[in-house]
Amino acid sequence: MRKAAVLAIVCSFSLAACLAPGADSNKRPPKLSEGRMNMAKIGGKPLPVFEFNARVAEEDNKIVKSKVYFSTEGEMYKQGDEGAELIDPKSLDGEYVRNVHQLRATVDPAKDEALATYLNSPEAKVAFQWEVEWSAPESTDVSKTRSPVYVTDNKTIASAGLAREIPAGGK
Repeated sequence: MRKAAVLAIVCSFSLAACLAPGADSNKRPPKLSEGRMNMAKIGGKPLPVFEFNARVAEEDNKIVKSKVYFSTEGEMYKQGDEGAELIDPKSLDGEYVRNVHQLRATVDPAKDEALATYLNSPEAKVAFQWEVEWSAPESTDVSKTRSPVYVTDNKTIASAGLAREIPAGGK
């Protein structure tokens, strides 16, 4: 009788753990970090081609699509209910490079000369945020996850340094 009672208690805890929200480890969203924007170089010489980058920890998920949103004018972001939000963002389609766990979006001067010229200027400042669409390994449902907002300037872009992450409630 005592063994049956112990077994019933253990089973009830096991069932509760399995049914608890977030118990499915396959449902953890990818983690986006290390936002940066840098200028491409060939043979050590800078080109007027720029890339937005971010690191991705996939958590065994499949990255379906990526996009970077960016603001370059005036007050580029504000604090919202869920952290920093870009003001009047524009977007570029991104590319997910699985073997290096990286998101990339290219600003080609042949396609967007004004933006590339601005990013190459000494007064360049940009705030950006990545969005990925992803699905869990055993699922066809697609979810979206956004990175924190990052801010960078011409000096950091030229040195390929990390952009500054805007914390929730911070500037």
